[in-house]
Amino acid sequence: MIIRVDENGQTHREIIDNSTPGAPQQGQDVNSGQDTGQTGGTVSQQPDAGAGQSDPAAVPGQTDPATAAGQDAGAEQTPQNGAILEGIPLEGQEGQQTADSSDSQQTPQLPAGIRALDPSRPMIALTFDDGPYAPVGNRIMDVMNQYGGKCTFFMVGNRVPSYQAEVQRMVNEGFEVANHTQDHKYLNQLGADAIRAQVEACNNTIQAVTGVRPTLMRLPGGNKNSTVLANVNMPIILWNVDTKDWKNRNAQSVINSVMGNVKDGDIILMHELYTSTAEAVEALVPALTAQGFQLVTVSELSYYKGIALNPGQIYHSIP
Repeated sequence: MIIRVDENGQTHREIIDNSTPGAPQQGQDVNSGQDTGQTGGTVSQQPDAGAGQSDPAAVPGQTDPATAAGQDAGAEQTPQNGAILEGIPLEGQEGQQTADSSDSQQTPQLPAGIRALDPSRPMIALTFDDGPYAPVGNRIMDVMNQYGGKCTFFMVGNRVPSYQAEVQRMVNEGFEVANHTQDHKYLNQLGADAIRAQVEACNNTIQAVTGVRPTLMRLPGGNKNSTVLANVNMPIILWNVDTKDWKNRNAQSVINSVMGNVKDGDIILMHELYTSTAEAVEALVPALTAQGFQLVTVSELSYYKGIALNPGQIYHSIP
């Protein structure tokens, strides 16, 4: 703005257009009466282009919604449903937030020793007594692993120190180790203290070698009475399919006894002592798998069938 004095001593103000320095804008003359507070002057001043307006296209008298909300006209807008995710375009944030929410909902963790299996498919538990005995047990584990199966070994405690590598392999590879007494005593012929001692000693021996304490036991010969049931403080797992492999020592006979009777929830009895049993298992595992059976441990069978295994109770099968 330039102030000048005319020949009559009157002051005049001229507002200069910034786009053309030194050139006064038309109609921007302010008389001295306006400047000094005197009346009679006329103001024809026009606002600078854009002055006081956030949008040149805005309708006079209307307020910009962002400004009305107390926001700068050019400020980045935050989504109403949450904060802006740094480094992610706004258009991709809805999907990103959904994914983050999904990741936070973790799948429930399975108990120790339980694999992820299909509960809609049939399951059977192959079980092996009287081991460990590496020449047979390792063959059983080899074929089980080849076809994605697992089984349960009911072991005699006094045999475990002689086959520590095999027993440790059982645990390392997800097979189940279980109690078959310390000395393969028929517990129905013993008193309460001796029964408890046989069970406890076997558990201690297996735990000392593997770090795992058995949770299931099987009675030698399946022999029992009320004293046995009152003093074996573990679930007692018997069987409903007996291959009689200890008697016939013939692989084909074992195969026939299983394939002719097997059904969902069966617990099948064999022994980890005979080469003929290893041969039978090497044929049974692929055949059973081809028929759609999942080969599982007793604990897995119990878990997926929803049957709790209680101390002192007997289980022949878990359908």
